[in-house]
Amino acid sequence: MGIGQRKVNAPTGTGQRKADAPTGTEQRKADAPAGSKRRAVVVLVAVAAGVAIVFGVFIVCLFTLDILPVLKYKVSPVYSALGGVGGQQGAGSQQSAESQQSAESQQGVESQQGVGSQQGTGAYALNVRMTISVPLFSKKEYVYLFMGDMDINVQSCTDTWGNTKEAFLDEGIVTIPVSRGSTTTMVYDVRIGVPAKHGARGMLTDTYVVFDGDQAFLLPAEFNIFSDRGVRDSAARIEFEFNFPAGWKEIVPFKKVDNPAWADIYAITKNAFVFGEFEEVSVQGIQGAQSESGIQGAQKGKSGGLKVYALEGQLPLEEDISGFSAMYSYYANLIGSEPPEYNIVLLPSGGNVDFGGDEGFGGQVIGGSGTRTVAASFDSGLRRDWQLLSHRLFHAFFDNAAPYVEVHIPLNLWMYEGLCTYYENLATDAIPEPLKSKLDIDVNRQEALTFNQYVYMRLKEPFIYNFAPMDEDRLTSAAMTEFLHYTVAPLVVKAFEDASIGVGNPPDSLLRYLLSEGAYKEGYAPISAAFDLLGDDRGAAFCDSYMLGLEFPPLWGLAAWQPSAPEVLESLNYIETLLANWHQADNPDYAADIVSLDELVKAMDVAGDGRIPATTEGFDAIVRNYCPEVYAIVKDYYRRAELLGIEPDDRDLRAKMALY
Repeated sequence: MGIGQRKVNAPTGTGQRKADAPTGTEQRKADAPAGSKRRAVVVLVAVAAGVAIVFGVFIVCLFTLDILPVLKYKVSPVYSALGGVGGQQGAGSQQSAESQQSAESQQGVESQQGVGSQQGTGAYALNVRMTISVPLFSKKEYVYLFMGDMDINVQSCTDTWGNTKEAFLDEGIVTIPVSRGSTTTMVYDVRIGVPAKHGARGMLTDTYVVFDGDQAFLLPAEFNIFSDRGVRDSAARIEFEFNFPAGWKEIVPFKKVDNPAWADIYAITKNAFVFGEFEEVSVQGIQGAQSESGIQGAQKGKSGGLKVYALEGQLPLEEDISGFSAMYSYYANLIGSEPPEYNIVLLPSGGNVDFGGDEGFGGQVIGGSGTRTVAASFDSGLRRDWQLLSHRLFHAFFDNAAPYVEVHIPLNLWMYEGLCTYYENLATDAIPEPLKSKLDIDVNRQEALTFNQYVYMRLKEPFIYNFAPMDEDRLTSAAMTEFLHYTVAPLVVKAFEDASIGVGNPPDSLLRYLLSEGAYKEGYAPISAAFDLLGDDRGAAFCDSYMLGLEFPPLWGLAAWQPSAPEVLESLNYIETLLANWHQADNPDYAADIVSLDELVKAMDVAGDGRIPATTEGFDAIVRNYCPEVYAIVKDYYRRAELLGIEPDDRDLRAKMALY
């Protein structure tokens, strides 16, 4: 019975377990939704935390990061200016049509004077589409751009969505409001081919277009206040795009500049941008030069070399190429480094328009002269054209080797320009024969002619030109600055170089000193150079006499290289005309006092009596012995004033004499 009982009871236990089994499964099924909900909550919390972190990082970035804008310029010619460049109306025609809109249709032009108020669209115009791309993580609310004396006509200023934006002009600064994560586009026309110092500044023809960056591009205004830090904080990148006829050669210094510094903006403003039917001319014998003197501050090991371009059918002679090569090599050896690349673009005279310019360079064109590209009219038979090219080469080499903003600040600038003009002359001596003889180049005679001009204008216009070089920041006219930079300064540099060699320094010590960044860190470089190179006593004496004072540089020994009387007279009339043209910008009634050869002869015949007003007897004799022609003309000037009853110390002497 026990066994039977177990048999009877067994199914009952098994059945009970089978009956109980669904109860556990149902419990697990009942518990599952609760676990899923807990996991979903955890995921949601994690996602929310992630979003919060991302949002927090975004907010932090939004208020702490300051990613700088990108400036981009797209340049096209206004084809209608010439009825179509080469008959091509293609890619740029939209900009050309846009540039013809009337002033009433301009968008986004607000001004105290009006950004668009300088109407300059005409026969010689470019169209520029400037975009300012502001990143989302940027603090910029305004972008400030320097306009200076640009002749522009603003067509529109719009944001990303085409809405009009207001741009303001005040004292040459264009202020454009911007916002995070947006792009502002300004379209404007700019006039080129305007009269300038050496002829027409820029040119648009049916075979070429040339301009300098300062003419075409609205660039960060911080550049104009000599702030390297300000420029570095103004833009992350500057890009250029050009839209010119297919088949034209493009000769530009750069297409993109990352993290621009002050020196980069300076290079953009000065360099030539050239487009047209140009051919590259083979240049032989140019090799990277390395100075063994170890010039401090120079950029070593760069050997981009020289390239020369000319319009088809207007290629230079082989002897001209040898002259370019010789001057390039001279500067490479002198400075101890070369520009990464350097392009000389030879332009013809100014086509169908005669732009006289301040120096009588009728028909000449200057398209820009900078660290990588120079483009200018060039006549290989004119000594002055070679001197100008030499001057521009010095700037290119020095600015590449010494890219310091301080070089260009007044009280340093005059000595830099003096160095440039001093070496401009010396470098022409490197031109090989027989070209040098054909051009009648004599560096000593050129120094004598410059000193003649200096003595002549100092004695003839004492109320204007009796100033010290270190008064540079107080000069009141462009004529005074012109006289300082290109007449006074090279003579002071010459006197300094003579004094430096006299105390045992090697030649070119002043140049080497000014190439060093350290020259500009303590006070003004000219004063520092005098003390460091000449010693305390001699340096102080030199500064007091020729930098801070009004003494004539001790260059009377140049009398040994005086040229003929007609050449002296030509040089004096040249400086008269040049400075008078500068004065006439401020005073149209200012007259050049030009002397004929017959008048010179008569003046010399009667020069024996008395002395030049406001001079001592001893100084009067020094001038007479140095250059009889200068002495006779100055003395005759005051003699004529006396005959007219005008006192020699009358500040308006010249104006009163011009009335007779």
